Amino acid sequence: MARVGYGLTPGGSGEWTFVAGRAFLAAVPAGTHPGIVAKLTGLVSEPRITIEALVSLLPLAGEDAVANFVVVVPGDPTDSDGIPVSAVVRGRIAVDVFSVGGSRRFTDRDIRPWLLADFRSVIGLVIGSPLADVVPASRLDSGRTVELGAIAADTLLWSLAALAREDDDTIIRGPAPLPVPAPAPLPVHAPAPLPVPVPAPLSLADADTVVRPPQAAQDTVIARRRERRERRPAAEAAPLARGTHYGFRLPDGEERRLDAVYFLGRRPRSPRITGGPLPRLVTVTSPTSAVSATHLEIRQEGDTVVVTDLNSTNGTLVNPPRGKIGRSQRLAPGQSLAVAPGTTVDIGDGNIVEVLPASER
Repeated sequence: MARVGYGLTPGGSGEWTFVAGRAFLAAVPAGTHPGIVAKLTGLVSEPRITIEALVSLLPLAGEDAVANFVVVVPGDPTDSDGIPVSAVVRGRIAVDVFSVGGSRRFTDRDIRPWLLADFRSVIGLVIGSPLADVVPASRLDSGRTVELGAIAADTLLWSLAALAREDDDTIIRGPAPLPVPAPAPLPVHAPAPLPVPVPAPLSLADADTVVRPPQAAQDTVIARRRERRERRPAAEAAPLARGTHYGFRLPDGEERRLDAVYFLGRRPRSPRITGGPLPRLVTVTSPTSAVSATHLEIRQEGDTVVVTDLNSTNGTLVNPPRGKIGRSQRLAPGQSLAVAPGTTVDIGDGNIVEVLPASER
């Protein structure tokens, strides 16, 4: 039986409004429009709900836009330790995901409109500020117990540990959940179309997920989070004329125009949730499966070309243009890098992608 607890800074009023349901957890900033909270709270007794349905309740534009939020939907138990969990994160909030092997911190990494990830064999979660220290796994069952409904707090803790008996004095029952406000007239805001999609799955033939732990340890969430480098503007970038696009050359010599987002891989797939047009999928040959199913994203952002390793198994090597000062750089899983024309990107098995200069083609 899962347990949900919360933590509140002494004297504080709670940075977040957490909603705990039978089939989901959600976090929105304190002060979020009460009609939005009411819609979430109205679902707390539902035995099943999709993560897409929950995200659709959170407007991304307009007066009542929710800039920071987390939505979590636990899956059905499996034979392994822990259960599968799906999570969507946006903005200045983090989810610490625990398995028997340790923990990792999951944030949106500045991906818009949000970042979706599926995790396997999860035994606990902590939702709160990305600036807070990671809670030790031994304290996952700490905090005051939350019943179904909404609560104002700074941290939410979810664990698979069974609840103690009702007469156990060590269990501290929290105050009653926040009253559910009557739904106020609220305009319906459709998520604003945004061009940057969510990263795609690792090289698993049957994968339908967006982010997973490394293939070598699928049932263990990695214990130590890799540091992400900040994106850097491309060197010597100059403003481009309207309608001008960079391009890239595929390993077979075919050239493509960067007028869309591209996913490259051995068997690429589109993300399950996206606020904009779906990426164009390019399949490359990989006899040894060194290239992940969905390995690399390449896109143009304004005057810059950005390449992103989509949590590939064997990594991505970025080589500077010939004649330019610089060293080759291996991207960390999920890392993005702004690159200049002439840069080559090696994704394995002889598949090298070259970034081409801008033109009005």
